[in-house]
Amino acid sequence: MKSSLTLHLPEELKQKVEQEAKLNKVTVNQYIVYTLTKEISVREAERWLRDRIEQAPSGEDALQLLESIVPDRAPFPEDRL
Repeated sequence: MKSSLTLHLPEELKQKVEQEAKLNKVTVNQYIVYTLTKEISVREAERWLRDRIEQAPSGEDALQLLESIVPDRAPFPEDRL
């Protein structure tokens, strides 16, 4: 099901959205839908992860949860202490 939404944007933001859509070879509507979907998905994943960590019985269990989700990779050179 699709529905419509009237959106009022500052002119500068509208131009940037149009430019990004053109660079990505998609319509403005497709670009906005993609961008919103991506942002909402990230926020939902963050909330889910926070909830799971808060429900962990201990800090060690929370770390084990994170280790099971995050791939085992070396840090970027700029992230080393």
